[in-house]
Amino acid sequence: MSINKARDAFNYYWCLEHNKVEESLGCGSTTRIGPFATAAEAAGALERARKRKAEQEARDAEDER
Repeated sequence: MSINKARDAFNYYWCLEHNKVEESLGCGSTTRIGPFATAAEAAGALERARKRKAEQEARDAEDER
């Protein structure tokens, strides 16, 4: 096992293709969000991304005024 695989062995990702949590050796990096320390954190990735996007859009709208 390479050093990187050993280091990443306990990381979790949210897979955008399969809409589920995967461990580090899952799908490729272009179809997932992460890494996260726990499966629960990975499961909340999309909700956090949506919240951050809404917050940024609100800041952008305020800046345009």
